[in-house]
Amino acid sequence: MNKPKLAILADIAWLKITCEGFQKLMEGIERDFEVVYCKFYSYVAKRNRDFNEYIAAKGYEAVTPIASRRRNRLDTRQIIDATEIANSSTIDAIAFSFGEGDIIPITSYLKLKGKDVFLIDFEENKYQDNFTGFIQVPEQFRKQGYAAPTKKMPKAVKKAESPKRQESVYVRDARRILEGSDILSKYRR
Repeated sequence: MNKPKLAILADIAWLKITCEGFQKLMEGIERDFEVVYCKFYSYVAKRNRDFNEYIAAKGYEAVTPIASRRRNRLDTRQIIDATEIANSSTIDAIAFSFGEGDIIPITSYLKLKGKDVFLIDFEENKYQDNFTGFIQVPEQFRKQGYAAPTKKMPKAVKKAESPKRQESVYVRDARRILEGSDILSKYRR
């Protein structure tokens, strides 16, 4: 019996999984699927050192994070790659790991193209109903030093107190002129 062909598009910075954990996860996935494509997003060779040999040995792809002032929670390149896979391949299913971004448009599109769509994560999220299935990552595969993502509360902004400086003569004269108090006092009688 032929297994369904699966493509994995994994945001490695979001997933925060060890390489050993990912290998064990792949063993479980490969029981049910033939993994024909795997691409890692937000990959930094220095930070993800343990993945370097594994990615090279398996022939997987990895792309570095996009330099941006604003951190995207869903990598746009994942959407583009998923769309290309849906339009030009015989892959049966696509599995995502991603930050909390709006995944509904791409999951809907992939389903219209006849693809099954799976979520890979430590726990289900609010978009779970839009996926065909869920591939749970066991908690022991999480990198040490990482806690489960939590909702961050905005930090209270502290106003920095500027040191008291003596006002310069020029600033004082300019303020007096702009206020117009000297001029108005001359004309009041």
